[in-house]
Amino acid sequence: MSGHDPAALPQRDVVFFDLDDTLYDQAAPFGYAVRKILGPIPGVTATDLFETSRRYSQEIFAAFRRDEHPTDAMYIRRMQLTLGHYGVKIDPDTALALQHAYGAESKDAMKLAPEIVETLDWCSSHTRLGCGIITNGKEPPQRSKMKILGLDRWIAPDEIFISDALGYAKPQPELFQIACDHFKAKPSDCLYIGDAFAIDVLGAHSVHMPVIWFNHRLRPAPTDQFPADYEVHTASELRDLVKAIVQR
Repeated sequence: MSGHDPAALPQRDVVFFDLDDTLYDQAAPFGYAVRKILGPIPGVTATDLFETSRRYSQEIFAAFRRDEHPTDAMYIRRMQLTLGHYGVKIDPDTALALQHAYGAESKDAMKLAPEIVETLDWCSSHTRLGCGIITNGKEPPQRSKMKILGLDRWIAPDEIFISDALGYAKPQPELFQIACDHFKAKPSDCLYIGDAFAIDVLGAHSVHMPVIWFNHRLRPAPTDQFPADYEVHTASELRDLVKAIVQR
């Protein structure tokens, strides 16, 4: 764990969370989709597949940053390049079937870790105004994931801020500001938690919101950007840091 002294922050008004690969492990649904459509790939884990797919996702991320919907052709390329990395050739129809299986999610593949549940419980009871979610993606599948995860236990439907519905995508500051305005809170009095440096950390920084980089994939930090206020590598570290920061 690294970062500033948690005691230096005053009480938090709202804690905002990223969704994908922050509140749940996004590698599990990706591995589930591959097993469902292709069967197991010997010697290749769900994390291997997910990490490889991220290397081929820049085109998709760029589309979201331009406030555009990624095309089927982009998703096909990502799936073909990801599986091709492991010597598995797939046609466009199979690539789309993989994408649809991945996007549909599954209760068997999507779960909140116990430490994440503890973190949500703590934030819900110790912030002044509650919790919210700021996420990129299309609205129907993002809300479907939240239903599967049972996030309505902590977060109301109107406290979920999705790029597709609002016309702005992380790291654009407008999306973060809309979320804060909904709660009538200043960004500097809130806290953001996300896994992706380029969109989560930089997006929160753009509105001067303190941010925890949940770097559980152990990705190297960019050397040409301001660092995250805090960096943690495990769900246990995240829970403990949040409890230190978010106190009444």
